[in-house]
Amino acid sequence: MDSVKDVIGNWGKKAADATKKVGDLAGNMWQHLKTGPGVADAAVGRIAQGTKVLADGDYDKIFRQTFETVPEEQLLKPYACYLSTSAGPVMGTLYISTAKLAFCSDNPLSYKVGDH
Repeated sequence: MDSVKDVIGNWGKKAADATKKVGDLAGNMWQHLKTGPGVADAAVGRIAQGTKVLADGDYDKIFRQTFETVPEEQLLKPYACYLSTSAGPVMGTLYISTAKLAFCSDNPLSYKVGDH
């Protein structure tokens, strides 16, 4: 009887964890859509970003190709996010590694230095 109880208990924990992950994903997606310049632009941008990760391999590979890294450096977590700038939000990926915090975007950002 204890094994049935344990199995049901484990299943309940897994269901609760899955429910929390789905809730977090929905909340993150909603925040992403609210932050972007427009819902359609944010959705298309997020799809394009996911497509890039699929095409280029994975986040770790993109991180190592984009930024100078040392051999022992490990990517801890990538986050799809917006960087807030005076020109507006810029969609990209925030990389947190054992050695650095880095941001990369495929969207160009123009800025003015002095009169140029």
